[in-house]
Amino acid sequence: MSWSYTRQVKAELAQTPIGALPCCWAELWGLSGQLRDPFEQQLPWLRGGSAFVVRRGFRLLKRLQLQPTVHLWRRARRVEFTLWGADVPPPDIDQSLRDCPDAFLRGAFLTRGYVAEIDRPVHWEIAAPSDPLASVLVTAITALGLSAHVSRRRGQQVLYLKDREQVAYLLGRMGAHQSVLAMESESVVRSMKNQVNRLVNSETANVKRIVDSALRDAALISRLINLGRLGPLNPELRQLAELRVKHPEWSFEEIGRHFSPPISKSAVNHRLRRLRLWMQNQLENR
Repeated sequence: MSWSYTRQVKAELAQTPIGALPCCWAELWGLSGQLRDPFEQQLPWLRGGSAFVVRRGFRLLKRLQLQPTVHLWRRARRVEFTLWGADVPPPDIDQSLRDCPDAFLRGAFLTRGYVAEIDRPVHWEIAAPSDPLASVLVTAITALGLSAHVSRRRGQQVLYLKDREQVAYLLGRMGAHQSVLAMESESVVRSMKNQVNRLVNSETANVKRIVDSALRDAALISRLINLGRLGPLNPELRQLAELRVKHPEWSFEEIGRHFSPPISKSAVNHRLRRLRLWMQNQLENR
């Protein structure tokens, strides 16, 4: 069973190199979803999440010398994790946002983020369990020069982006470069498909117009033949009328090739206008 695009992005983000200490703190704050020192509250830095997200948190805690420990237990058919750290006072979260807003957003996305499949309309979001955390996320996104929309869903705020360029830029800043390439590749393929569809639809419409016009001409010519009014027609227009009746599906180029000598599409079009005018006069003078 293939992974969703969200899971692919998170797996790539979890494998990005561990940065400098300020960015490690920023990402750890984002992972935790908390705004106060978890140790003071007797809470873990991370609760739940997939195994690769927990491994990412463990590496960050180890890099920050927080002596990480992992507790896990089985609940129903899944394993749940909690990640604890030692009593080391973290830097102020505002300082972490100023240092590395992209690292903070990477951590938040790993635990509470979602991005739509690349073959669907663009949508990126992070859920914020509390309003203060939503404000911090807005600050981080604004620091990157982006503008997120905010809505409320199931009692919590959700920050989201729907612009393809902004989402691609943000994923790149967070470190998901391969995922950005996959998104851009899908965008190119979709653009090519749309272009081909437009060309096919345009060509189909052109063919339909040609066939409808040819059938109208053939019906008019047949009517004049039944009335015995085609006799006075000059030889070159008569030949065109005969070809138009026998082969209404032919293009002007095909009709021109069957003249003796062959004539161009422009010449066929000119003679056809003369033929239509002549037939109209014949019907009006009956």
